[in-house]
This record gives sequence, C-alpha cells and structure tokens, in this order.
Amino acid sequence: MRIVFVFPFCSPKINSISGGPIYLGSQGHEVLLITAQQANSLKGDVSAPEFERIGCTEFFRPYPRSQDIISQNAAIWPIVRNRVASFKPQVIVGFGDFNYRLPLKLRQYFGLPLVMFMEYLNLEKFSVPIRGRTLLLKVVPGPYKIFARMWQRWLARRFSAIMFSYFGDQDMIPNLEEYCPIVRYVPWCCDIEDFKTTAQRNPKIGIYIGSLEQFKNAAELVKAIPLILDRTDTERFIVVGPGAYAGQVEKLSAKYGSRLEYIKSVPRSEALQLIRSAGYGYTPVIDCGLGFVGDCWGTGTPLIATHKLKGFLNSGVDTLVVNRYQDLPQAINELFSSPDKQEFYSANGIKRYHNNLTAEAVGEQYLKIIREVVT
Repeated sequence: MRIVFVFPFCSPKINSISGGPIYLGSQGHEVLLITAQQANSLKGDVSAPEFERIGCTEFFRPYPRSQDIISQNAAIWPIVRNRVASFKPQVIVGFGDFNYRLPLKLRQYFGLPLVMFMEYLNLEKFSVPIRGRTLLLKVVPGPYKIFARMWQRWLARRFSAIMFSYFGDQDMIPNLEEYCPIVRYVPWCCDIEDFKTTAQRNPKIGIYIGSLEQFKNAAELVKAIPLILDRTDTERFIVVGPGAYAGQVEKLSAKYGSRLEYIKSVPRSEALQLIRSAGYGYTPVIDCGLGFVGDCWGTGTPLIATHKLKGFLNSGVDTLVVNRYQDLPQAINELFSSPDKQEFYSANGIKRYHNNLTAEAVGEQYLKIIREVVT
C-alpha cells in the first residue's frame, strides 16, 4: 500500500501520533507524510527538519509553518503536487478537521479516496472555518450549531471514511453515516515502545502534563495543587505545559518553592522520563488530553482523574477516579499507603495501553479502514 498522510505538524520526537504512520512503514507499506517544519503548538514552539526518513516512512516538510499548510500557501502547492505525483499513492489520509484544505485538494487533483482523522464529532468541539467560534458558540449557540452541522456534513460527503479519537462521541456515528459510508472510532496513538529509561520511580512525586488552557480544565488544576501539596505527603508536584493559566501556576510555584516545579515545555522523551519517575499522574480534563492519559498508562504510572472522559477511563480498573477535586487528597494518601493499590493501577494501565494505544494497535485500525476504501 502507498499512503500519503497530511498533518499540520508531525515529528516523532514530539508527537506520539506519528507512531501510526511509522508503524505502517515498518510493515512494508510506503508512507509519505506531508507536514510543516515549525508550529506554535500546545507543546510550545516546535520544529523539525525538512526531510526525515524512518524505515519506509518519509517525513516531507515543504511548508515553513503549520499555518501555511492549514491555510494552504499557494506557492508551495506545485512542490507538493509534484512530490505526490512521483510517489503515486493509493489513498490520502488527513489529520485534523481544521486541516481539510490540502487533503481535499489532493483528493480532487489525483482522484483518490480520502480518509479524514478528526479528534471530535461533537459540534461544540468540531472546528468550523469562522473567526470567533468560541464566542459565537457562547452567544448564539443555536445558529452556531446549525452552521457547524451543515459544515460537518459538507465535509463528510467528500470523505471516503472518517476516523475520530474521542471515545465519548461514538453515539454520534449514526448522524454522519448518512453522509460518509465509514465512520469509526480509533484511539489516539500514545506509542512509547522505543522509550528507554533507568529512572527510579518516586511514589511521592505527582505530575500533570498538558496545556494550561480552559478547554483542558486548567482552572481545576490551579485549585487542586494547593490541596495536593497542603493535605498529602506529595514531596513534589510537576506541571509541564504552556497556556493561559501558566501565570497562576507560576505564582503557586513561588509560594511552594521546590515542591512545585513548573516547566513550560520539554521534548517528548524528557516528558516520558518525568512521567516514569513520578508516583502518580493527575488529570483534571473533562473531554480531551488523551495523550497524557496514555503516557501514564504506558509508563505504568498510576493515574488519578476527576472525570471519566465519557467512559474512556475505567474507574477502579485502569484509573483511580474521584468525584471532585476536593476528594483528591484522600485518594492520593490512600494510594501512598497501599503498595498493592499502586501496583494494581500500574499493571492495569500498562495492560490498557498495550491493548488499545500502541502504534501497532492504532496502526492496524488505520490499515483496516484504508483497505476498505482502496478498491
């Protein structure tokens, strides 16, 4: 199979989701991944070389920045067109509902099936090409959702298949199957198979990694940190990520000193080291942030959450879920006092990771869908 992937930005050193295309390349498929060299993302300002090859997966980055690929810089189109023509793909796979322009252009020009990967199907989360979408959703939710539904259906009619990664949106599949023949849930890839560490785990260290934004429920994180540090035996809590709430985390860091470590951004390899050395991970997210969840499971770090993510987390099995952030101190102290409980959540997290989130598990689901659309 010859497959073209299109990402706004993708680097194996930064993005865990790169594991899927790399896995397909390792299985003998020829993969061309078109993306950008730089991005100002939730992981900070990141960059990658123009050309990179891992096995049979080629990373081709003709676009200087991710915005150039999203908005479709016309000057770069001939370069992309010629490279894709010489590659002779059988299918196009686009990533990101906001990243629709280039995948659609390639589909139309080459007459190929297009599989589109979207994080959400929910209209409140689905990206629409209008300015001020967050404000419009708040001020005029009814008209906004009507437009979002029309836009989503317009796109769906042009896709041969849709993949989405938010577990809680599976009940929306029937809404789109009328417009696109194949709509499937595929978990977010959190592959860490190449991760090597000699880091020793400190049970008394806690960690959160993710953007400090409202949509990640960072307001709860800011409220929870003082409870964690004042009412548990946590020796140090680590927060990694940029965002609007960074200033509040920095103020807390000034108050608690070395017990609260704030880092704006780190490479993925270092992030995994930090997670592996921690005794627990805490996530306040309500309906996103699956990368950190998967990294905790994959490294065997017990995960504590305040929301079930629409059933994605198995409370009492792979994740210790509490009803509200005020209950975190009790849950954390109970985890500290029970090595058996620590091992239970560690082992079940690792099992969940291997069953659902590895590059092989996710890549095989990509391949199954791709084969359905390639005739």
